[in-house]
Amino acid sequence: MEKVFGVYICTGCGIGEALDVEKLKEAADYYKPKVLKTHEFLCSQEGVQVIKDDIENEGVNYIVIAACSMRVNTDVFDFDPLKYVVERVNLREHVVWTQPPNDEKTQWMAEDYVRMGIVRAQNAEPPVPKTGDLEKTILVVGGGVAGLSAALEASKAGYKAVLVEKSSELGGRVKKMKRILPSRPPFDKPQEPTVDELIKAVEADPNIKVYTNTTVVS
Repeated sequence: MEKVFGVYICTGCGIGEALDVEKLKEAADYYKPKVLKTHEFLCSQEGVQVIKDDIENEGVNYIVIAACSMRVNTDVFDFDPLKYVVERVNLREHVVWTQPPNDEKTQWMAEDYVRMGIVRAQNAEPPVPKTGDLEKTILVVGGGVAGLSAALEASKAGYKAVLVEKSSELGGRVKKMKRILPSRPPFDKPQEPTVDELIKAVEADPNIKVYTNTTVVS
């Protein structure tokens, strides 16, 4: 698909006060994006709507957002990843909140961040979803209580499971115990292990194939 770039620079959260935004725009304009805009709060409803309007009216599908950390506002800047490439440039936490404001080196750093973000976007492609039948067999390694339970849950969820156990029998360490900590009310006495019930359920389940005396190698 044709790459139509939109670069959006937020001036809120101290970014506009600590940096020369016009120079940031000049750094971005070198790459000739179709849309280059600033907004005082890109994460606001109005700010996000600016981007959505450009997607609809200008055909923007590569979105570079120079604002806050990519760790925050993920629900705000939520654009379909199969249709749009979104590159987040962290000017807030990585630059203006950690470097001296209105400083030449801080400005250079911010401009470099914008350049790097645009170049990353230029070299990105939306993921192509895999179509066709996918393998739905789940490998469970270990035939102890956890492995037995995992295989049964996989079967209940509609998947086939292959259970691999390196020893000659299922059950793990619990199989050798005569009593275990109580897991049922009134929790006042040790109880007999229930692992035998799990083993019987696994062995009787047609969706589970068991291999003992077996190890997994890469």
